[in-house]
Amino acid sequence: MPRIFVCEYITGGGLAGEALPVALAAAGDAMLRALLDDLRAIPTVKTATTRDPRLASLDPDIETQVILPAGSVWERWEQCIEAADAVWPIAPETGGVLERLNRCVLDKNRILIGCHPQAVQVTASKFRTARELKRNHIPVADTRYLNTELPSSDSGWVIKPDDGAGCEETYYFRRAEEVIRSGKRTNGLVVQPYIPGIPASLSVLCYDGSHSLLACNAQRIQITNHRLVYSGVAANALGHRRHEFEELVSRILEAVPGLRGYIGIDLVITELGPIVMEINPRLTEAYVGLRQSLRFNPAAPVVDSCMRIPVR
Repeated sequence: MPRIFVCEYITGGGLAGEALPVALAAAGDAMLRALLDDLRAIPTVKTATTRDPRLASLDPDIETQVILPAGSVWERWEQCIEAADAVWPIAPETGGVLERLNRCVLDKNRILIGCHPQAVQVTASKFRTARELKRNHIPVADTRYLNTELPSSDSGWVIKPDDGAGCEETYYFRRAEEVIRSGKRTNGLVVQPYIPGIPASLSVLCYDGSHSLLACNAQRIQITNHRLVYSGVAANALGHRRHEFEELVSRILEAVPGLRGYIGIDLVITELGPIVMEINPRLTEAYVGLRQSLRFNPAAPVVDSCMRIPVR
């Protein structure tokens, strides 16, 4: 029976010996538990994971290794990868963490349930993502480094880390002089025009050059004290509009080779159509509500597609 190691960075020991951010830990834990529940419902696979001891224990029937601050978490993860047939990494792109994990899986000659490291490298950068999509004539937010000329905008600007996840350190300014006076460091930051519309995300299964659009999700994002604040997602709340995104997803997969397994695509739905904001080459928070919304196990087709066609 194939063994799948689920490596969730935040809850699985990635911050051992450091402060454990409450919000990030809660989000990571929700994704981990949802995925483990779905994998346990597949009778042909076994699952294993790691756990930060500061968090509540998982169900006793899940093979779990506790990660203590002493020692190297990466060495423990490598051992878990070697003991598995396949690995499903869940980690932030920030600092190259997800790319390193995915590359380690391939270096150990294991099946990667996820994107090729080169695709992660591109999509980890909002600037590089926008450049590739624009080159392929895909509608995408004009994304520039903060130390260059501001993109054109009638509705303000958004500043965020180039390799940040979600709304982490994301700021909104209505006037150009506010951007200049904000005092934000320019190193590693990008600026995009603020685009009015419906914030949304797509949950997509990618495999062998094809895709299945699993869900069209509505995101809840507000502006509070110059900050963009993410407060959740309604899984497949925009499912009735899926026909608007099928061609867009196909074009994105052609523009960024190596996207594989489950990915998320953040966009804004405007009167003129969807505009891509970023690509998440990993599990996203929308996954938590997918099974209930779709009424089938979303992990099953992901595992089936990836384990039939190993990435090398």
